[in-house]
Amino acid sequence: MVIVNETVRITKDGGNMVLGVPTINSEEVSPEKCSWNCHHNTAYCKQKHTHVLAPWFSSIDPYYFGLIQALGSTGNYGLANLVFLVFLWPLLMYVLLIMALHKRRRIKALKDVA
Repeated sequence: MVIVNETVRITKDGGNMVLGVPTINSEEVSPEKCSWNCHHNTAYCKQKHTHVLAPWFSSIDPYYFGLIQALGSTGNYGLANLVFLVFLWPLLMYVLLIMALHKRRRIKALKDVA
């Protein structure tokens, strides 16, 4: 994740600042592309940028906003975001992948014996 983020850091328009911190995107409101405005105003982003997902909003929104609320309830949204979404979630996915591959190997071994 870090490698992908760092490889796209340099953009043609560059020089964007949000709260005094250099950013890839600006805070400019744009109907053509997402910006930091979309981070702060999800309703605007959903209206202008997510037409393909619109039929699934009723299914996605409870999980999306629930996750944001849960991360915010920790008292440190940024740190909780890093710990959960950058470390714990990928670790869980990795463990589940290894378990699935292990079970697949056991099933194959049982089929070979039978």
